[in-house]
Amino acid sequence: MGVSNSKQSRAADFLAKIDDLLVAGSDTEALALAEGALQDPEANTEAVCALAAIYYRSGALGYAIKLLASLMGRPDVPEDIPEVLAVLYSFAGCVSDALYYAKLSSTQGGDRFIQHLFGPDFPNFADAFARVRPKPLLGDGMMALMSGELERALFLVEQHLNLLPDDVEALDTYAQIKIQMGKNSEAIGLLRTVATLAGPSATLLSRLASCLILSGQFPEGLACHREAIARAPSSFAILGSAVADLRFFGRAEAEASGIIQAWNAELTKSAPRTVRPAPKVTDVSPIRICYLCSSLDSDELNSMVGSVAQAHDRSRVTVVGFGRDQTDSPSNQWARGAFDLWRDVSNLDVTTMGALIRGEGVHVAIDADGSLAPTMRGLFQRNTAPLQVGWLNPEVAGRVPGNYLQAVPGPGEAAEGELVLAAGRYCLGDLAGRAPVTTAAPVESVGTITFGAELIRAELTPHLAMVWGRILQALPNSTLLLRDSGMFGDPDNVDALVSLFGNAGVAHRIDVIRDVDRAGFAANIDIALLPFPAGNILAHAEFMRNGVPVVVTTSCAAGADMGAFLTAAGLGETLVGADVDGYAAKALALAGDVPALVSLRRRMPEIVASVPAFTPKGFARAIEDAVIAALAPLRA
Repeated sequence: MGVSNSKQSRAADFLAKIDDLLVAGSDTEALALAEGALQDPEANTEAVCALAAIYYRSGALGYAIKLLASLMGRPDVPEDIPEVLAVLYSFAGCVSDALYYAKLSSTQGGDRFIQHLFGPDFPNFADAFARVRPKPLLGDGMMALMSGELERALFLVEQHLNLLPDDVEALDTYAQIKIQMGKNSEAIGLLRTVATLAGPSATLLSRLASCLILSGQFPEGLACHREAIARAPSSFAILGSAVADLRFFGRAEAEASGIIQAWNAELTKSAPRTVRPAPKVTDVSPIRICYLCSSLDSDELNSMVGSVAQAHDRSRVTVVGFGRDQTDSPSNQWARGAFDLWRDVSNLDVTTMGALIRGEGVHVAIDADGSLAPTMRGLFQRNTAPLQVGWLNPEVAGRVPGNYLQAVPGPGEAAEGELVLAAGRYCLGDLAGRAPVTTAAPVESVGTITFGAELIRAELTPHLAMVWGRILQALPNSTLLLRDSGMFGDPDNVDALVSLFGNAGVAHRIDVIRDVDRAGFAANIDIALLPFPAGNILAHAEFMRNGVPVVVTTSCAAGADMGAFLTAAGLGETLVGADVDGYAAKALALAGDVPALVSLRRRMPEIVASVPAFTPKGFARAIEDAVIAALAPLRA
């Protein structure tokens, strides 16, 4: 270093202090000292070196490299920075950069001015380069994404993009992480960048379509889905993704799209030419039930499936789980202790999955994933078990080919191909065992009716806004509260809210409640309105458990399930409409009879708790009874 002895001494003292703090584990103090020194021109270079070492030790490899690389070209740069960079670039899989800095380091002196800051295990270049692997940060980020460790995945891919900002694969992965974190607007921008850099592939268009639909841009999303299908008409993943997104459209719109017909035709074409007969049913007891649950899209659904699986009567059934990753994965906490046997089926195709189900001697295969696992939808065409049941996430319209029973909600006799669950397909009790928080109806104190709902942007359709507007217009001074579960952090969603409800003439009577749990939100509303055609039934079930009546229409899947439960609780006449007009009429009738509403709010928790399927044990018993009865005619 071409510097005076006094400055070199001060620099050495500063770095020694940083080193002592790092060795002592005082990373926060070391960070504060380094950041403070950044403002001193005499110590700026050493401060940057210290920050790079701190970032490296915390796993932020990309940040460390960028900081050190920014020093190259300065007259006072420490002589060992090129070798440190050569090692760091080796760790990052950047071969050409690693070789460049390794050659550069051979022209420098032998002083080791900063290298000791990177820890006692920091290798020399030869050892680091011998362990080079391609895109290690991106690969580790992809593994974290598959395991559901979204924050870690985001961090790792960000480190990769710091070094290779135009890497299409990394940008696409980054978008996938943003999608799973619910940040669809950010994901749309990333996917459009990928399309610009690499061209719009079918996979990219499909992913962009889902983001657009989740952001409420329905025509654009449907157009992208159609273009993706045109580019890859035989891809189950592409077709299945489009089918799954149709749950946000009305039944007529879904059928008119042509997507369901194309999906079923492709499934029919892919069916095995010679279908093996289903395994015979013996009188073995307990029967063996397998839950397919690798693609559920929310923690609440995972928790519900895990609680039901755990609650099964082991004298009647043995429970097998087919899911993603091992049960010790952070994303599978819900599955621990719930299944007698667990199989990681993340990377299996439909044929191998079918063979595995047969090999496990499964009597009943219950598909909890449904349309969320498009590549597995041909499973039921292969007669993998004596009894095959479609449980959650069915298609909006139509029926996929195959020999199976579709679980349907509601009372009555089962039609051909149906398995009836009288109280609906969801366990609506509190899985955590919390006592309901009952409060007085707000109308008693404020004198006007307050409606409430929780929804995501894709569930806020123009039709829904107009119907809710009709209800509010019919009740002067009534209001609608929306619980913000993250949707309204995006300014575009706020603008859409104002626009949609402005069209209905009630934008001034809509309010958003932030930073409140569902029990607290329930205390502020008189009546909950379950959105249609899609709605979060588990969120509204929580309102219901805390005393809030929930009005539904059975013309959509979520409403049919909640409607079946409310009917089983004796509340069908009061809260369940057969269509959208009936939905509005039920809401207005309940709001117009305040004494009845006040009484119902007081009794609501007790009423719903009286339904046997309210608890995981009662719901599991309902499934057991239904599948055991359906197996009886199949016994050899």
